[in-house]
Amino acid sequence: MRLLTVSLLLLAAVAIAQPQTVTDADGTVRVINPETPLGGDVTVPLTELWRAGGDDPDLLIGAIADLTTAPDGRVYALDGQLSEVQVFAPDGAHEATLGRQGEGPGEFMNGSRLFWTPRGELAVLQGWPGKIVLLQTDGTPGPNYALPYDGGGFQIVSRGAAVADYLVLSGSAWAERDGQQMRLAYLRAYGMDGAPVAVYHEAQQPQAFGGFNFVERDYRDFQARWTAAADGRVAAALDFDAYRIHVWNADGSLDRIIERPGYAPAPRSDEEHDAFQEAYDMMIQWNPGSTFAVSETHEAVTQLAFRDDGTLWVQSGNAQWRAGENEFTSYDVYDREGRFARRVHLAGGDDPVDDGVFLGDDRVYVVTDMLGSLLASFGLEPGEELAPVSIIAYKADLSGAVK
Repeated sequence: MRLLTVSLLLLAAVAIAQPQTVTDADGTVRVINPETPLGGDVTVPLTELWRAGGDDPDLLIGAIADLTTAPDGRVYALDGQLSEVQVFAPDGAHEATLGRQGEGPGEFMNGSRLFWTPRGELAVLQGWPGKIVLLQTDGTPGPNYALPYDGGGFQIVSRGAAVADYLVLSGSAWAERDGQQMRLAYLRAYGMDGAPVAVYHEAQQPQAFGGFNFVERDYRDFQARWTAAADGRVAAALDFDAYRIHVWNADGSLDRIIERPGYAPAPRSDEEHDAFQEAYDMMIQWNPGSTFAVSETHEAVTQLAFRDDGTLWVQSGNAQWRAGENEFTSYDVYDREGRFARRVHLAGGDDPVDDGVFLGDDRVYVVTDMLGSLLASFGLEPGEELAPVSIIAYKADLSGAVK
Protein backbone atom coordinates (compact mmCIF):
# COMPACT_ATOMS: atom_id res chain seq x y z
CA MET A 1 0.00 0.00 0.00
CA ARG A 2 2.80 2.40 0.89
CA LEU A 3 4.55 1.67 -2.42
CA LEU A 4 1.31 2.34 -4.30
CA THR A 5 0.81 5.63 -2.44
CA VAL A 6 4.36 6.77 -3.20
CA SER A 7 3.91 5.83 -6.87
CA LEU A 8 0.71 7.84 -7.13
CA LEU A 9 2.36 10.86 -5.51
CA LEU A 10 5.25 10.65 -7.96
CA LEU A 11 2.84 10.48 -10.88
CA ALA A 12 0.99 13.54 -9.54
CA ALA A 13 4.28 15.43 -9.19
CA VAL A 14 5.22 14.63 -12.79
CA ALA A 15 1.75 15.63 -14.03
CA ILE A 16 1.79 19.06 -12.38
CA ALA A 17 5.28 19.78 -13.75
CA GLN A 18 3.71 20.47 -17.17
CA PRO A 19 0.64 22.56 -18.04
CA GLN A 20 -2.45 20.45 -18.60
CA THR A 21 -5.41 21.47 -20.74
CA VAL A 22 -8.63 19.76 -19.72
CA THR A 23 -12.20 20.16 -20.94
CA ASP A 24 -15.03 19.91 -18.42
CA ALA A 25 -18.30 18.16 -19.17
CA ASP A 26 -19.91 21.53 -19.91
CA GLY A 27 -17.21 22.35 -22.48
CA THR A 28 -15.20 24.72 -20.27
CA VAL A 29 -11.51 24.61 -21.17
CA ARG A 30 -9.15 24.82 -18.19
CA VAL A 31 -5.39 25.22 -18.39
CA ILE A 32 -3.88 23.85 -15.17
CA ASN A 33 -0.38 25.28 -14.68
CA PRO A 34 2.45 24.34 -12.32
CA GLU A 35 4.32 26.91 -10.24
CA THR A 36 7.42 26.63 -12.45
CA PRO A 37 7.21 28.33 -15.87
CA LEU A 38 7.99 26.30 -19.01
CA GLY A 39 10.69 28.73 -20.15
CA GLY A 40 12.12 29.39 -16.71
CA ASP A 41 12.87 32.76 -15.14
CA VAL A 42 14.51 35.76 -16.77
CA THR A 43 15.67 39.03 -15.22
CA VAL A 44 15.23 42.32 -17.07
CA PRO A 45 17.24 45.30 -15.78
CA LEU A 46 15.53 48.68 -15.54
CA THR A 47 17.62 51.53 -16.95
CA GLU A 48 16.38 54.99 -16.02
CA LEU A 49 15.66 57.27 -18.98
CA TRP A 50 14.04 60.24 -17.31
CA ARG A 51 12.05 61.36 -14.31
CA ALA A 52 9.58 64.17 -13.74
CA GLY A 53 8.03 65.80 -10.69
CA GLY A 54 9.80 65.24 -7.42
CA ASP A 55 11.41 68.47 -6.24
CA ASP A 56 10.79 70.29 -9.54
CA PRO A 57 9.27 73.65 -8.49
CA ASP A 58 7.72 74.11 -11.93
CA LEU A 59 5.66 70.91 -11.86
CA LEU A 60 3.33 70.18 -8.97
CA ILE A 61 2.07 66.59 -8.71
CA GLY A 62 -0.52 65.61 -6.12
CA ALA A 63 -1.55 61.95 -6.30
CA ILE A 64 -1.23 60.06 -9.60
CA ALA A 65 -4.20 57.72 -10.02
CA ASP A 66 -3.38 56.28 -13.46
CA LEU A 67 -0.97 56.54 -16.37
CA THR A 68 -1.17 55.64 -20.04
CA THR A 69 0.89 56.14 -23.17
CA ALA A 70 0.08 57.16 -26.74
CA PRO A 71 1.33 55.48 -29.94
CA ASP A 72 3.71 58.43 -30.45
CA GLY A 73 5.40 57.74 -27.10
CA ARG A 74 3.83 60.55 -25.13
CA VAL A 75 2.93 59.82 -21.51
CA TYR A 76 -0.35 60.94 -19.92
CA ALA A 77 -0.61 60.89 -16.12
CA LEU A 78 -3.93 61.43 -14.33
CA ASP A 79 -3.63 63.38 -11.08
CA GLY A 80 -6.66 62.38 -9.03
CA GLN A 81 -5.97 64.93 -6.32
CA LEU A 82 -5.47 67.98 -8.54
CA SER A 83 -7.98 66.84 -11.19
CA GLU A 84 -5.74 67.27 -14.20
CA VAL A 85 -3.77 65.24 -16.72
CA GLN A 86 -0.05 65.90 -17.14
CA VAL A 87 1.43 65.29 -20.60
CA PHE A 88 5.09 64.36 -21.16
CA ALA A 89 7.07 63.99 -24.37
CA PRO A 90 8.86 60.67 -25.02
CA ASP A 91 12.05 62.23 -23.62
CA GLY A 92 10.28 63.30 -20.42
CA ALA A 93 9.82 66.99 -21.19
CA HIS A 94 6.61 68.34 -19.70
CA GLU A 95 4.39 69.54 -22.54
CA ALA A 96 0.91 70.33 -21.25
CA THR A 97 -1.70 70.10 -18.52
CA LEU A 98 -5.17 68.96 -19.60
CA GLY A 99 -8.49 69.19 -17.78
CA ARG A 100 -9.32 70.83 -14.49
CA GLN A 101 -11.47 70.39 -11.43
CA GLY A 102 -15.14 71.11 -11.87
CA GLU A 103 -18.43 69.88 -13.25
CA GLY A 104 -18.41 71.53 -16.67
CA PRO A 105 -17.20 70.30 -20.08
CA GLY A 106 -13.75 68.73 -19.84
CA GLU A 107 -13.81 69.01 -16.05
CA PHE A 108 -13.83 66.26 -13.45
CA MET A 109 -13.31 65.47 -9.78
CA ASN A 110 -11.83 62.40 -8.11
CA GLY A 111 -10.42 61.09 -11.39
CA SER A 112 -9.57 57.41 -11.00
CA ARG A 113 -8.73 55.93 -14.43
CA LEU A 114 -7.43 57.09 -17.79
CA PHE A 115 -7.72 55.35 -21.18
CA TRP A 116 -8.09 55.99 -24.90
CA THR A 117 -11.31 55.80 -26.87
CA PRO A 118 -11.43 54.28 -30.39
CA ARG A 119 -11.66 57.85 -31.75
CA GLY A 120 -8.36 58.85 -30.11
CA GLU A 121 -9.84 60.85 -27.25
CA LEU A 122 -8.64 60.61 -23.66
CA ALA A 123 -11.31 59.25 -21.35
CA VAL A 124 -11.12 60.18 -17.67
CA LEU A 125 -13.19 58.13 -15.27
CA GLN A 126 -14.64 60.14 -12.42
CA GLY A 127 -15.14 57.71 -9.58
CA TRP A 128 -17.80 59.42 -7.48
CA PRO A 129 -20.27 60.39 -8.78
CA GLY A 130 -19.68 58.19 -11.81
CA LYS A 131 -18.90 60.01 -15.05
CA ILE A 132 -16.75 59.49 -18.17
CA VAL A 133 -15.18 62.76 -19.35
CA LEU A 134 -13.70 62.91 -22.86
CA LEU A 135 -10.79 65.19 -23.81
CA GLN A 136 -8.98 65.85 -27.08
CA THR A 137 -5.20 65.62 -26.85
CA ASP A 138 -5.01 69.43 -27.10
CA GLY A 139 -7.27 69.74 -24.07
CA THR A 140 -10.45 70.59 -25.97
CA PRO A 141 -13.43 69.13 -24.09
CA GLY A 142 -15.45 66.50 -25.85
CA PRO A 143 -18.96 65.34 -25.00
CA ASN A 144 -19.25 63.20 -21.89
CA TYR A 145 -19.78 59.51 -22.61
CA ALA A 146 -23.11 58.59 -21.05
CA LEU A 147 -22.94 55.78 -18.50
CA PRO A 148 -24.30 52.93 -20.62
CA TYR A 149 -25.21 50.21 -18.12
CA ASP A 150 -28.97 49.60 -18.13
CA GLY A 151 -29.14 47.92 -14.71
CA GLY A 152 -30.64 51.01 -13.13
CA GLY A 153 -29.78 52.90 -9.96
CA PHE A 154 -26.73 54.95 -9.02
CA GLN A 155 -23.70 54.03 -11.13
CA ILE A 156 -19.93 54.20 -11.11
CA VAL A 157 -17.44 53.05 -13.75
CA SER A 158 -14.26 51.43 -12.46
CA ARG A 159 -12.11 50.91 -15.54
CA GLY A 160 -12.16 51.13 -19.33
CA ALA A 161 -10.24 50.16 -22.46
CA ALA A 162 -10.69 50.63 -26.20
CA VAL A 163 -10.80 47.60 -28.51
CA ALA A 164 -11.41 48.10 -32.24
CA ASP A 165 -14.40 50.47 -32.45
CA TYR A 166 -15.90 49.82 -29.00
CA LEU A 167 -15.16 50.21 -25.28
CA VAL A 168 -14.77 47.54 -22.63
CA LEU A 169 -16.00 48.87 -19.29
CA SER A 170 -16.33 47.57 -15.76
CA GLY A 171 -18.48 49.18 -13.11
CA SER A 172 -21.28 48.93 -10.60
CA ALA A 173 -24.88 49.98 -10.25
CA TRP A 174 -27.05 49.99 -7.15
CA ALA A 175 -30.64 48.94 -7.65
CA GLU A 176 -33.49 47.16 -5.91
CA ARG A 177 -34.23 43.58 -6.90
CA ASP A 178 -37.21 41.78 -5.36
CA GLY A 179 -37.24 44.14 -2.41
CA GLN A 180 -33.50 43.78 -1.72
CA GLN A 181 -30.87 46.45 -2.42
CA MET A 182 -28.21 44.94 -4.66
CA ARG A 183 -24.83 46.00 -6.01
CA LEU A 184 -24.71 44.89 -9.65
CA ALA A 185 -21.16 44.56 -10.99
CA TYR A 186 -20.39 44.11 -14.68
CA LEU A 187 -17.66 43.66 -17.27
CA ARG A 188 -19.15 44.50 -20.67
CA ALA A 189 -18.43 45.99 -24.08
CA TYR A 190 -20.32 48.98 -25.51
CA GLY A 191 -20.18 50.93 -28.74
CA MET A 192 -19.29 54.61 -28.71
CA ASP A 193 -23.03 55.22 -29.04
CA GLY A 194 -23.65 53.25 -25.83
CA ALA A 195 -25.14 50.23 -27.60
CA PRO A 196 -24.31 46.86 -25.95
CA VAL A 197 -21.69 44.79 -27.79
CA ALA A 198 -20.80 41.90 -25.45
CA VAL A 199 -21.21 40.69 -21.87
CA TYR A 200 -18.18 39.02 -20.28
CA HIS A 201 -19.17 38.74 -16.64
CA GLU A 202 -21.81 39.99 -14.23
CA ALA A 203 -22.29 39.48 -10.50
CA GLN A 204 -24.50 40.83 -7.75
CA GLN A 205 -24.13 41.23 -4.01
CA PRO A 206 -26.76 42.21 -1.41
CA GLN A 207 -26.30 45.70 0.04
CA ALA A 208 -27.95 47.62 2.83
CA PHE A 209 -27.75 51.16 4.15
CA GLY A 210 -26.85 50.98 7.81
CA GLY A 211 -25.43 48.05 9.71
CA PHE A 212 -24.04 46.23 6.68
CA ASN A 213 -21.14 43.76 6.99
CA PHE A 214 -18.69 44.30 4.13
CA VAL A 215 -16.30 41.47 3.22
CA GLU A 216 -13.11 42.28 1.33
CA ARG A 217 -13.25 39.16 -0.85
CA ASP A 218 -16.59 40.41 -2.20
CA TYR A 219 -15.90 44.15 -2.05
CA ARG A 220 -12.64 43.99 -4.05
CA ASP A 221 -14.00 42.12 -7.01
CA PHE A 222 -12.96 41.79 -10.65
CA GLN A 223 -13.67 45.41 -11.61
CA ALA A 224 -10.00 46.48 -11.36
CA ARG A 225 -8.48 43.10 -12.22
CA TRP A 226 -8.93 42.77 -15.99
CA THR A 227 -7.35 43.65 -19.30
CA ALA A 228 -8.32 43.65 -22.99
CA ALA A 229 -6.24 42.50 -25.97
CA ALA A 230 -6.11 44.02 -29.45
CA ASP A 231 -7.80 40.90 -30.87
CA GLY A 232 -10.80 41.42 -28.56
CA ARG A 233 -9.99 38.88 -25.88
CA VAL A 234 -10.71 39.99 -22.31
CA ALA A 235 -9.06 38.43 -19.26
CA ALA A 236 -10.14 38.92 -15.65
CA ALA A 237 -9.29 37.54 -12.22
CA LEU A 238 -12.71 36.93 -10.68
CA ASP A 239 -11.44 35.46 -7.41
CA PHE A 240 -9.76 37.40 -4.62
CA ASP A 241 -7.52 34.69 -3.19
CA ALA A 242 -7.39 32.03 -5.93
CA TYR A 243 -5.01 32.34 -8.89
CA ARG A 244 -7.65 31.80 -11.55
CA ILE A 245 -8.06 33.92 -14.70
CA HIS A 246 -11.04 33.77 -17.03
CA VAL A 247 -10.39 34.60 -20.70
CA TRP A 248 -13.29 35.49 -23.00
CA ASN A 249 -13.47 35.89 -26.76
CA ALA A 250 -14.51 39.22 -28.26
CA ASP A 251 -18.16 38.11 -28.48
CA GLY A 252 -18.31 37.35 -24.74
CA SER A 253 -18.04 33.56 -25.04
CA LEU A 254 -15.65 31.91 -22.59
CA ASP A 255 -12.38 30.90 -24.27
CA ARG A 256 -10.60 29.26 -21.33
CA ILE A 257 -9.74 29.48 -17.63
CA ILE A 258 -6.09 29.73 -16.58
CA GLU A 259 -5.39 28.22 -13.17
CA ARG A 260 -2.47 27.89 -10.76
CA PRO A 261 -3.78 25.55 -8.02
CA GLY A 262 -0.39 25.44 -6.28
CA TYR A 263 -0.24 29.20 -5.72
CA ALA A 264 -0.52 30.29 -2.07
CA PRO A 265 -1.42 33.96 -1.44
CA ALA A 266 0.89 35.78 0.96
CA PRO A 267 -0.46 36.15 4.52
CA ARG A 268 -0.77 39.76 5.63
CA SER A 269 1.37 40.96 8.49
CA ASP A 270 -0.35 42.60 11.45
CA GLU A 271 0.85 45.97 10.20
CA GLU A 272 -0.52 45.34 6.70
CA HIS A 273 -3.82 44.05 8.07
CA ASP A 274 -4.24 47.13 10.29
CA ALA A 275 -3.42 49.48 7.40
CA PHE A 276 -6.06 47.87 5.18
CA GLN A 277 -8.55 47.92 8.04
CA GLU A 278 -8.03 51.65 8.57
CA ALA A 279 -8.41 52.38 4.86
CA TYR A 280 -11.58 50.34 4.45
CA ASP A 281 -13.15 51.69 7.64
CA MET A 282 -12.76 55.20 6.25
CA MET A 283 -14.16 54.17 2.86
CA ILE A 284 -17.41 52.85 4.37
CA GLN A 285 -18.11 55.85 6.62
CA TRP A 286 -20.99 56.71 4.30
CA ASN A 287 -22.76 53.57 5.57
CA PRO A 288 -23.40 54.11 9.31
CA GLY A 289 -22.95 51.25 11.75
CA SER A 290 -21.27 49.02 9.16
CA THR A 291 -18.22 46.79 9.56
CA PHE A 292 -15.53 45.60 7.17
CA ALA A 293 -13.95 42.13 7.33
CA VAL A 294 -10.40 42.40 5.98
CA SER A 295 -8.81 39.32 4.41
CA GLU A 296 -5.97 37.58 6.23
CA THR A 297 -4.11 37.25 2.90
CA HIS A 298 -3.27 39.51 -0.01
CA GLU A 299 -5.21 39.06 -3.23
CA ALA A 300 -3.80 36.46 -5.60
CA VAL A 301 -3.71 38.64 -8.73
CA THR A 302 -3.08 42.39 -8.65
CA GLN A 303 -2.47 43.39 -12.28
CA LEU A 304 -3.07 41.96 -15.77
CA ALA A 305 -1.88 43.24 -19.14
CA PHE A 306 -2.09 41.86 -22.66
CA ARG A 307 0.87 42.77 -24.85
CA ASP A 308 0.92 43.20 -28.63
CA ASP A 309 2.39 39.72 -29.13
CA GLY A 310 -0.72 38.19 -27.53
CA THR A 311 0.97 37.17 -24.28
CA LEU A 312 -0.77 37.84 -20.98
CA TRP A 313 1.36 39.38 -18.22
CA VAL A 314 0.15 38.92 -14.66
CA GLN A 315 1.50 40.48 -11.48
CA SER A 316 0.62 38.31 -8.51
CA GLY A 317 0.01 39.61 -5.01
CA ASN A 318 3.15 37.79 -3.90
CA ALA A 319 5.18 39.60 -6.58
CA GLN A 320 3.95 42.95 -5.30
CA TRP A 321 3.98 42.34 -1.55
CA ARG A 322 6.80 39.78 -1.25
CA ALA A 323 9.21 40.65 -4.06
CA GLY A 324 12.41 38.61 -4.20
CA GLU A 325 15.80 39.88 -3.14
CA ASN A 326 17.31 42.46 -5.51
CA GLU A 327 14.15 42.67 -7.63
CA PHE A 328 11.50 45.33 -7.99
CA THR A 329 8.65 43.00 -8.91
CA SER A 330 7.92 40.18 -11.36
CA TYR A 331 5.32 39.18 -13.94
CA ASP A 332 4.02 35.73 -14.84
CA VAL A 333 3.80 35.46 -18.63
CA TYR A 334 1.18 33.22 -20.31
CA ASP A 335 1.18 32.29 -23.98
CA ARG A 336 -1.86 32.38 -26.27
CA GLU A 337 -2.91 28.93 -25.05
CA GLY A 338 -2.81 29.97 -21.40
CA ARG A 339 0.38 28.10 -20.52
CA PHE A 340 2.73 29.55 -17.89
CA ALA A 341 5.58 30.33 -20.26
CA ARG A 342 7.99 32.50 -18.30
CA ARG A 343 8.45 34.58 -15.18
CA VAL A 344 10.00 38.00 -15.84
CA HIS A 345 11.77 39.70 -12.93
CA LEU A 346 12.33 43.46 -13.08
CA ALA A 347 15.63 44.48 -11.48
CA GLY A 348 15.73 48.07 -10.32
CA GLY A 349 13.08 50.44 -9.06
CA ASP A 350 12.43 50.84 -5.37
CA ASP A 351 9.21 49.84 -3.61
CA PRO A 352 6.72 47.61 -5.47
CA VAL A 353 4.20 47.94 -2.64
CA ASP A 354 3.95 51.73 -2.55
CA ASP A 355 5.03 52.57 -6.10
CA GLY A 356 2.74 52.22 -9.10
CA VAL A 357 4.02 50.14 -12.03
CA PHE A 358 2.85 50.56 -15.64
CA LEU A 359 4.15 48.47 -18.55
CA GLY A 360 4.88 50.11 -21.90
CA ASP A 361 6.20 48.59 -25.13
CA ASP A 362 9.80 48.32 -24.01
CA ARG A 363 9.51 50.75 -21.16
CA VAL A 364 8.34 50.52 -17.58
CA TYR A 365 6.85 53.59 -15.91
CA VAL A 366 6.96 53.91 -12.14
CA VAL A 367 5.03 56.41 -10.01
CA THR A 368 6.80 56.76 -6.67
CA ASP A 369 4.76 56.72 -3.45
CA MET A 370 1.60 56.18 -5.50
CA LEU A 371 -0.26 54.27 -2.79
CA GLY A 372 0.81 56.57 0.04
CA SER A 373 -0.04 59.75 -1.86
CA LEU A 374 -3.48 58.42 -2.79
CA LEU A 375 -4.17 57.47 0.84
CA ALA A 376 -3.04 60.91 1.96
CA SER A 377 -5.30 62.58 -0.61
CA PHE A 378 -8.25 60.77 0.99
CA GLY A 379 -7.26 61.92 4.48
CA LEU A 380 -5.49 58.74 5.62
CA GLU A 381 -2.11 58.78 7.33
CA PRO A 382 0.31 56.94 4.99
CA GLY A 383 2.50 55.81 7.90
CA GLU A 384 5.60 57.86 7.10
CA GLU A 385 6.46 61.24 5.65
CA LEU A 386 6.03 61.18 1.90
CA ALA A 387 8.60 62.46 -0.56
CA PRO A 388 7.27 64.47 -3.52
CA VAL A 389 5.81 62.15 -6.16
CA SER A 390 7.98 61.40 -9.19
CA ILE A 391 7.19 59.73 -12.52
CA ILE A 392 10.13 57.65 -13.73
CA ALA A 393 10.58 56.11 -17.18
CA TYR A 394 12.83 53.06 -17.47
CA LYS A 395 14.10 51.26 -20.55
CA ALA A 396 13.33 47.54 -20.25
CA ASP A 397 13.69 44.82 -22.89
CA LEU A 398 10.30 43.26 -22.21
CA SER A 399 9.89 41.95 -25.76
CA GLY A 400 13.25 40.19 -25.65
CA ALA A 401 12.40 38.60 -22.32
CA VAL A 402 9.83 36.27 -23.88
CA LYS A 403 11.59 35.33 -27.13
